[in-house]
Order: sequence, then structure tokens, then C-alpha cells
Amino acid sequence: MLQEQSRLFQRIFLFADLALVAVAFGLAFVLRFDVLPWLHAHGIGPAWFVPPDDTPVRAYLWLLPWAMLGGSLVFYLSGLYAAERGLHLFRIVWSALKASAMVLLLAATLLSFYRSFNISRGFLLLFGLLVPLLLILARAMLYGWMRRQRTERRVLLVGSGRVGERIAQTLAHYVWARMEIVAVLDDVPRSTHLPVDGPIDETLARLDAAEAAGRPIHDVYLALPLGAAPRIEALMEGLSSRTARVYYVPDLPDLGVLNARATDLDGLPVLHLIDEVPRRLTWALKRVFDVVFSAAVLVLLSPLLLVIAVGVKLSSPGPIFYRQERVTLGGQRFGMLKFRSMPVNAEAETGAVWAKPGEQRATPLGSFLRRTSLDELPQFWNVFIGQMSVVGPRPERPVFVDEFRQRVPGYMLKHTVPAGITGWAQVHGWRGDTSLEKRIEYDLYYIQNWSLKLDFKIVLLTVFKGFVHQNAY
Repeated sequence: MLQEQSRLFQRIFLFADLALVAVAFGLAFVLRFDVLPWLHAHGIGPAWFVPPDDTPVRAYLWLLPWAMLGGSLVFYLSGLYAAERGLHLFRIVWSALKASAMVLLLAATLLSFYRSFNISRGFLLLFGLLVPLLLILARAMLYGWMRRQRTERRVLLVGSGRVGERIAQTLAHYVWARMEIVAVLDDVPRSTHLPVDGPIDETLARLDAAEAAGRPIHDVYLALPLGAAPRIEALMEGLSSRTARVYYVPDLPDLGVLNARATDLDGLPVLHLIDEVPRRLTWALKRVFDVVFSAAVLVLLSPLLLVIAVGVKLSSPGPIFYRQERVTLGGQRFGMLKFRSMPVNAEAETGAVWAKPGEQRATPLGSFLRRTSLDELPQFWNVFIGQMSVVGPRPERPVFVDEFRQRVPGYMLKHTVPAGITGWAQVHGWRGDTSLEKRIEYDLYYIQNWSLKLDFKIVLLTVFKGFVHQNAY
């Protein structure tokens, strides 16, 4: 309910911010070309307050729609309209400042290529100050108005576990909603942060007592595990004869869920327990980044790729590239490219072998390529054609996938995102013959906390410490 209302507010802001950008643009123009010169004419302010005589008004007017369009696009991509941004003032201010800085940086970069006229730096500065100020003021006014208009809602929380704690924290963050938890009920206290006021059996009696006292409880949150289904069913029989709204928040973390969320199937509620990362616009941008970055690497490093290819060909008989079957998103298989680092048919007698320290199967050049991870460079072609991503869990061979899925809990969850050349586990040293459990732990952290910012961070970490590593062999 609260997140739905917050999403409604963010959609309102999505359109309102277009007008706010236009207002900031107009105010910045008036301040720079009317107010500041007037102040200087009256002896206030330095000489640069006076703009050039030939201010191209039409050029500024031509820039206005682009500023509105570009601003709204950057605001959206920066996460300014995420529902959780409406939780409290700090997030509102930080999101608005970050989004405005991105707009100003983008505008300055694009205008550096526009040579028809030189835009006033004073105008850009004023525009950059006014945009976040208006964004913050608009949000503060709306949430303040909502808080004044909204009647305080009294909440009864049934369940004091981890989910109960999160509900209490979230309700406290939605300051504008004016929701107060009047009691927490549970048979056994399960939290040091939530004091329990009585057993679950008191739920209906608490509702009736509050109603009789003229201070009714408006909302009941059931934060109980799925195993408590009979208890929940018994509660619902009594709650259905009361006026309080009832919400059930299942204790899913105990099930080892991944990308859990709720949707509906033709009106039927559906809980996603294990699922792929939701495909939003930012995931489309991830693919754009993959294509652009992989193309740039293939072009810029083409001389190095050519040298390595010649070296591989001259160092031992056989092909330059080695295509190895790996597993990626959804369990799909693909041929991952590498520079050949071993003699042809090196695994003909042994079969698939897990690489270990002191690897003796590699050729002299192949050993060097492995230690420096240069043998992985052809995988940027896999990225370019869409079989891999630049960043993601490393793909494994099917024979090892079948082995690891039996002994490593949650191993197959890594296949809910595309495989990558580098990943969160790799930049933390979990590669080669290291703990699979730790590797999966880091892979799942990446999946649950994915963002474009995290991808950029991993790429930078890879450049500085991801190529040459003691576990690369």
C-alpha cells in the first residue's frame, strides 16, 4: 500500500519535474541576464555580472526543450523516481543533488560540442543550483501536505522476527504516512529491537479493546512464516469480522529466496521465490554498455590480440582459439572463446579437469596468458554477440555444473543473470581453486545488489587488481 502510494507520487513528480526544469531554466535566464546586470548598475556586484550585449535569446529558447527532455531522462535513469526515494528527507535531498549534478555534467559536456554560441557559465551555475532546490522543495511540500492531511493510522504488528523488524523500520521511514505501531504480538520474543506486548492469541481482543476505547486499530500486519499457515487461517476467520485492513508479509528469507517479489497472474497473487533479476530499463542499459565496451576493447586492443594470436600459432601446433562449452543465464549453453593455452587434445585421456596450482598442461606461452588473464580477451566477442556480459558470475563447464549443484547450496542461483568475464567474486580473489561456497556467496550478493554503478566499480577493480592474481593459473 505505502509503496504503491509512493510510486504514485514518483509518477506525479516524473511529469512535474519537466515543469520544474523549465522554471529553473527561465529563472536562471532572468537572474543572469536581467537581475545581475540590474544589481551591477546599482553598484552591487562585480563586473562579470554584466553579460555580453549580444545575448542569443533564441538560442537559449532552442535549448529549453532539450534541457527538459534530457533532464527528465537523466532523473529517471539516476533512480530519482524509485519508490523508496520517498522514505525520508535525507534520501530526497541526496537523490535530487545527485540527479541534478548528472544533468549539469551532461549539459556542459554536450554544449562543449555546440559551437554556434558560448553559453553563459553564470547561467549554467544558476541553473545547476535552482534545479535541485526546486526538486527538493516540491517533494518536501508534497510530503508535508500529505502528512498534514493524513489521519494517523494505528498498526498492530503480529510477528517479531526479521520480517517484523523490517516492517517496523519501513513504517518509521514513511514519515508522511503517519503510521504508529501500537503493539507487537508474538508467542516468543524473537527480536532485541521489538518488545513483545503479548501472545498472538490476543490479536482479536486487542482489536476489540481499541475499538471500544474509541482508538481503533486501522491496519494489522501479519509477519509470520509460511509454516504458520494454520495459525494464519484461524486468525483470518476472526479478522474478517473486524474493520481493520489486514496485510500478510511472509517470512521468505528463511527459504533462501532470490529476487523475491510479488506480482499477479490474471488476478491471482504470485510470490516469486527464485527468479531472474526483473528486466527494467537499467538492464537494457547494461546490454548497451556491454556492446559499447566490448566493441571498444576489441578495437583498441586489436594490435595486442593480433600479437597474441600470432604467438599462440607459432608456439604450438593447433588452432588459435579454443571454444569451450559453458553454462549461462537459465542454464543455456554456449561456446566460450579463449586463446588456446594448452596443446591440442590435452584432455583427451583425462576428461574435464579442474585447474589447480602448479598447472603443467599449459604451453609456455599459455601459462603466461593464464597468469595474466590475457587468454580471456576473446570473450569480449561473446559479450558483443550477446552470449555473455562484461560483468556477472563466471560461467562454468556443464560437467562441473552438474557436480557443484549437488554439493554447493544455491549454486544454480548464479544462472539467474548472464555470465560475465569478470565479477564480484573474481575481484575479491575467489577464482581458480578456491572455496566454491564463498564464490557463490559473492555471486549472490552481486545478483541481489546489482546496479550499473556496481558494474562500473567491478570493471575498475578488475583493471587494477583483477588481471594478474595468485589464483589465476
